[in-house]
Amino acid sequence: MHPLITPDAEQLERWLHQAGIEFYICDQCHGLHLTSLQERDGVVDARLFVEQEGILLSTELEVRPSSLFLVQADLTRLNMSFPVLKVFLDVNDDSLPRLVACDMLLTRNGVSYEQFVYFVQACVDACLQLLDDCQQTGCLMWPEDQDANDLPPRGALH
Repeated sequence: MHPLITPDAEQLERWLHQAGIEFYICDQCHGLHLTSLQERDGVVDARLFVEQEGILLSTELEVRPSSLFLVQADLTRLNMSFPVLKVFLDVNDDSLPRLVACDMLLTRNGVSYEQFVYFVQACVDACLQLLDDCQQTGCLMWPEDQDANDLPPRGALH
């Protein structure tokens, strides 16, 4: 049986390296940004956080403001289509609306390397499928949309 441990951020870094999952640490948050998602058009942030109860994987997609009601109406379908993820809207005054997809791996009683890698791969795959779904509906902001509307540059607000 594989040993179960309660991982900290340094342990996650070692496991990500061991699994060959590319990531980086930014200087504005304590998250481990997942390169395979972060580099995709439409993705604002994709990162792992070590929380008190477990490991949180969160991906944020920037929603076109004119599609906000469409996405709100589609949330039930999205949550049913992607049972690995919890999908919700984040709307506030200082940024464009975001569709947030996240999942949590509970680690209080320990987790193995294999469980962690499976969790990350399953979440990343589900997030990529969600991104494809959103691209097909045309509800996401793209860099050329922001240039055309003279909006501020896209990026993470930490």
